[in-house]
Amino acid sequence: MTRTLDMVVPPTGEALDAARLVAWIVAPGQAFKAGEVLVEIETDKSIIEVPAHEDGIMVEHVVAVDGIVNADTVIARVRVEGEAPPAEAPAAAPPAVSEPAEAAAKAPAARPPQAAPQAAPPGARKFATPAARRVAAERGIALDAVQGSGPNGRVTVADIGQARPQARDGGQTNPREAWAATRHGDVRLSLWEGGARSGSPTVALVHGMFGDRDTWASLAHALSRAGVRVLAMDLPCHGETRSQATRFEDVVDAVADAIASQCVGPVTLVGHSFGAAVAARAASRPGIGAEALILIAPVGLGTEIDQSFLTGMTHAATNEAAQRELEKLTVSGMTPSAAFIDALRQGTQARRETLIELCRSVGWNGVQQVHIGPDLANAPCRCTIIHGRRDAIVPWKHALNAPPRTALHLLPDAGHMPQWESGKLVAEIVLEAVPAPR
Repeated sequence: MTRTLDMVVPPTGEALDAARLVAWIVAPGQAFKAGEVLVEIETDKSIIEVPAHEDGIMVEHVVAVDGIVNADTVIARVRVEGEAPPAEAPAAAPPAVSEPAEAAAKAPAARPPQAAPQAAPPGARKFATPAARRVAAERGIALDAVQGSGPNGRVTVADIGQARPQARDGGQTNPREAWAATRHGDVRLSLWEGGARSGSPTVALVHGMFGDRDTWASLAHALSRAGVRVLAMDLPCHGETRSQATRFEDVVDAVADAIASQCVGPVTLVGHSFGAAVAARAASRPGIGAEALILIAPVGLGTEIDQSFLTGMTHAATNEAAQRELEKLTVSGMTPSAAFIDALRQGTQARRETLIELCRSVGWNGVQQVHIGPDLANAPCRCTIIHGRRDAIVPWKHALNAPPRTALHLLPDAGHMPQWESGKLVAEIVLEAVPAPR
């Protein structure tokens, strides 16, 4: 018996007010096995790999890459064989794949547990409890590699807890956290090293004002999956970084020191907004070895900047006020979850005075205070600019002031965060710029 099912985003343990579909792993018409990852979803701070509950064929993608989804969004339709398996659809939470209500049937009770674990025969379908599938997806663990201790080898949450995340396509599921000492204080880092050899190229990601290294989760995941070593850091006055440097040149020093301490081979510098200006200045610093520079919606190539965004973020007394400012970042007005906004606002208020001082080094009375034209003209490497033509923070036409040898990608339907709204394209541009391993 063949059944066509609607696939929705499964429970992840994180708020899914407005998650983003990062990548389809299985194409329409392609067969898949139970436990194989079908799609990747970006939440506030992580990438969730959504596995198949049973063998089947992908019929169609309902939501495209970079589309916005929530817990109720139908993202695909799949075709599977046979009757619905027992105990795969708990009443407490929606399953990753569900049948139409009129076709749903009451599942028979599960058999009592056996005395000893039994592994499924080779090539047989891998059964797992819904909770185990959810935890495995969150941790990037392939179910096929887990020995099940339940009836007929069914994988349980306890089994997942004893398994180790598996790297896929040379990438590393979870980054390694580290500190880097700089002349202006310690900087917090995340490193995705995967299967990269010593001396391999590194992509260093530098976030913008009010962000942190987690804002790069989707891009870092895509690059790591492609086998690239990735470094992301919290800038001074941001995230977990201990440095309170507020002068532009001091921030550049801290970033340059952190990169030099962690990277042996060639570096591709990727910066966003204020972080793009920092990356442009840092590219020429000794010890960096920059071989490519990619700036996303950069500050420093023109006069105007939306001062109301800087002022609004530093003075937001309520979550609603912070959300109003964050809505300016994208064309769709997409914002993170309420919990994320609350944590961001509280963190911003805790550093309010230092952030105000740092903002003054970026923009004052609507006038940009940084100029990176000479940095790009004298950069020791290839330079690329990605800018959304609907940017409400930094006018996209500023990109036209870049030196003639700079490559431009002007995206018609993106705002100030192209790495969110056009993540697949941005990842492709970065990968094209990464030098081949020597």
